[in-house]
Amino acid sequence: MTTGSTLLLTFDGLRRDRVSAELMPNLFRFMAEGCNFLNSRSIFPSETRVAVTSTMTGSPPGAHGVVANQFIHAVRPNELFRTSEWEDLELAAQAGQLLDCQTMGERMARAGRTMAVVSTATRGASRMMNSSAHVLGQPVFSVHGMPVSTPDVHEAVVAQLGEIPPADAPNSARVTYATTALMDVIYPRHKPDFCIFWMNEPDTSSHKFGVLGVETELAQRMADENFGRIMAWWHAGNGPENIVVMSDHGQITGHAQLETLDIIPAEFGRASIGSFSGIYLDDASNARKAEVVDWLVQQDFCGLVFASDAEGEAIPGALPWSSVRNDHARGADVGFTLSATNCNDTWGPDVDGCIFAAWITPGGGMHGGLNRGELSTVLAAQGPAYRRAFQSDVPCWLPDIIPTVLTTMGLTTEGSEGRPLVEALVGDDPRFGRMPAVETRTLSAERHGHEQYLRQWVIEGKTIVDYGWTEGTGAWGK
Repeated sequence: MTTGSTLLLTFDGLRRDRVSAELMPNLFRFMAEGCNFLNSRSIFPSETRVAVTSTMTGSPPGAHGVVANQFIHAVRPNELFRTSEWEDLELAAQAGQLLDCQTMGERMARAGRTMAVVSTATRGASRMMNSSAHVLGQPVFSVHGMPVSTPDVHEAVVAQLGEIPPADAPNSARVTYATTALMDVIYPRHKPDFCIFWMNEPDTSSHKFGVLGVETELAQRMADENFGRIMAWWHAGNGPENIVVMSDHGQITGHAQLETLDIIPAEFGRASIGSFSGIYLDDASNARKAEVVDWLVQQDFCGLVFASDAEGEAIPGALPWSSVRNDHARGADVGFTLSATNCNDTWGPDVDGCIFAAWITPGGGMHGGLNRGELSTVLAAQGPAYRRAFQSDVPCWLPDIIPTVLTTMGLTTEGSEGRPLVEALVGDDPRFGRMPAVETRTLSAERHGHEQYLRQWVIEGKTIVDYGWTEGTGAWGK
């Protein structure tokens, strides 16, 4: 391993405000003793595969092209392209239409560095942690086995630790097994310069039992205990120089399910309905987009709406796609979130809620939208590259993580849209320790009394979404 070697560890679905000394003492201590990024945010849509890809490319969806967990893609013209499915991702990769940005795996390979993945996430999410891993010969261990895992790594882990335990919620056995694989197999065998370790808790339990569920709290404690094992191993002189801890998004409560997913008139075109939904119009003219937006904002299920004209400007009644950095050619013509609570007035794990599309039961956790509870994430770091006991209130988001890691390794960040978080770094570079200027602004749109707002930060000319909400006839509980 070389200077700046880093382990990036993810607690999937962990809201920042759910980290406490009582529930997660190891993570709480790590954040207090290291560099803690107080205003860290997810991306939009705040869905896992979009978040994974944005993290590992250092760029938002508008640059890399994974615009949602599911969307309409040229390689699946007659059905939804599902990023959870290995086969769909492989089909896009073979067509050269999976990603439009360089990945961390590709950067490591070109720099002569090594990278590894250890994951308990879905097959699709694990693939997007290093989408070219198999081609590049970089090791991957997934609890789903092959083809996600590289064969020699799978065989080595199973030979040393026994068979992979079955999935559960909380997913304690698998997370504990993967933690052991990380420390006892992956690092001794491969000594990666960069490694990502993904725990799929508390996300799995939050979906099933709710953000504040007893079982979800057990999942948090279990994940934290395994993090404590990693910290003890690291403090004993094992593994990388630096550890960065993140979550990819938070969760809010799903209050009520749509009665049907067939909510968009067929004459508009095709639709992908979820926490974030996209409409792919048969007629994508500005006039047709305006007609669809006009209809959407009068529907009870509608939250924030996004649509741009041919010049990239907002369609009346909507916000432009560029406002959420998701203006990609593969994106929907019109997109919208489902109605959610007004997080500008009040927010918290016992307050935040939304309408949801499917697959959880009322009271379960959901994400994908722009509520503060979905976007507010954990981001903290320790090691020789980072300031100690330092709280940074400079806004940041998932695409900033890899540029920061690359900077600590002395490698170029060219080709990424994220910003190295130099205010948190130590060393001889004159940029380190300098706090950038931050501007705050709020965008808005209104039509038929449906009001929507998007709060942004602007840093060095680039925007980060803080959160979004609706009022007027679009208010929650109307």
